[in-house]
Amino acid sequence: MSNFTKVIKKFPRTFWVAITMEVFERWAWYGVFMVLAIYLTGSRDTGALGFTQTQKGSIMGVVVAILYFMPLLTGAIADKFGYKKVLLLAFGILSSGYLLMGYMTTYSSMFLIFLFVAVGAALFKPVISATITKTTDDETSSIGFGLFYMMVNVGGFIGPLFASKLRAYDWSYVFIMASAIILVNFILVIFFYKEPKRTINNDSLIDSVTKVLKNIFVALSDYKLVIFLVIMVGFWTLLNQLYYAMPVFIDQWMDNNFARNDYQPRCSVYCTVSNFSFNLCYAF
Repeated sequence: MSNFTKVIKKFPRTFWVAITMEVFERWAWYGVFMVLAIYLTGSRDTGALGFTQTQKGSIMGVVVAILYFMPLLTGAIADKFGYKKVLLLAFGILSSGYLLMGYMTTYSSMFLIFLFVAVGAALFKPVISATITKTTDDETSSIGFGLFYMMVNVGGFIGPLFASKLRAYDWSYVFIMASAIILVNFILVIFFYKEPKRTINNDSLIDSVTKVLKNIFVALSDYKLVIFLVIMVGFWTLLNQLYYAMPVFIDQWMDNNFARNDYQPRCSVYCTVSNFSFNLCYAF
């Protein structure tokens, strides 16, 4: 028996449940996010919302920035109330939020509902990462996190592929797909997810959040870390244009009349390949 096989057999069931949930969560998120810029700025005649580029930028940029900051706080919530409860709350928010996004027609309503979805995603992220950490050890952690990020890529590949096809029929199908996929995770959490052993946090929620914020300021006192973070911010700002700018450029500025029947497959290829490349960078 190879060492790889021995390591694979050491993972508990909760580990496999966690990475499976990651596939479905990324499927839903990237399925929506890959085509969201086109949906926000596309012509109302096509079923899109017809927002300006500025409105699109503020919705996608501000909300996603908030999303990636919130896990610093939502992680404390998960430690306080338990992983399973927080996962159920996260999936309830995500499923309902994705569905509601398909019914929003104004800038303010879309901004608020997408922010609602971001809260769900922010609740999910620290729990799933912590679950992977607590279900691996020194021997299995490398392969464990490798499998985890592979599942990120799998979900990020499948989601845009389906979304680019479904939007050709009706935009609402994209959001229904995302909502339905998240419902699968409800089943996984309720029947198969076993909360890993963790240190019980007896502090109040306010005290827990206060500790987190203090630790952040301590970490930011290291100027080398700050420089590294600034570099990473610049990198991700550029890379995120795969979602914010490139789809709109292809859809609204390139001449796609040369073969309209061939346009949808081309869009599907762009969505899946670019998103796969994005997630490879995220993994490494």
